[in-house]
Amino acid sequence: MSRTLFTSRAGGDLKLPANRQTLGQAISLTTLHFMRQTHSDLVMVVDEKGENFECDALVTSTPGVGIAALAADCMPITFSAESVVGVAHIGRVGLGSAIAIKTVRAMRELGAQEIVATIGPSICRDCYEVSSDMYREFILHTPASSTSQAQHSLDLQRGVRAQLEANSVTVINLNLCTLENPLYFSFRRGGESARQAGIISL
Repeated sequence: MSRTLFTSRAGGDLKLPANRQTLGQAISLTTLHFMRQTHSDLVMVVDEKGENFECDALVTSTPGVGIAALAADCMPITFSAESVVGVAHIGRVGLGSAIAIKTVRAMRELGAQEIVATIGPSICRDCYEVSSDMYREFILHTPASSTSQAQHSLDLQRGVRAQLEANSVTVINLNLCTLENPLYFSFRRGGESARQAGIISL
């Protein structure tokens, strides 16, 4: 059985090592892996060893190992199966490169069957406005993210849901907008640099 946690502003800025250590102790995890996130499509399978994983998704089948994705408007998504878990940091670039699907594939290679993905606090469709050119280009490849040409805001949560459900993954969306809800850090709220996290472990 897996454990999932989405932290808030109250958990402190998890870009800071001291806050990460405090969090790991608070949730009784001796190993809690974070990533060096670069908006890539890279997925890494990890156990209790290693650090500074340069990727945007982690997968593990090792009990007691926590894996975490930092976010402040992008989507922290946890993936749960009976004996495998995963976590991914997914924004516009990650959605376009289908890192969610690649995370699911990595889990299935380790034996995962029924997978449930949970979309954590992230910017909502009404708050994620982009340029009209970017909007038109992006929805050519991810039409489920479209809203309206007049608004030219992207619905990343709906876009990733469509990708995952097309790959037989059950999706839960917490429907919490980081920009609208002051309990969460948001880069679009005045350029806040702090990050919260989505965390999962077996």
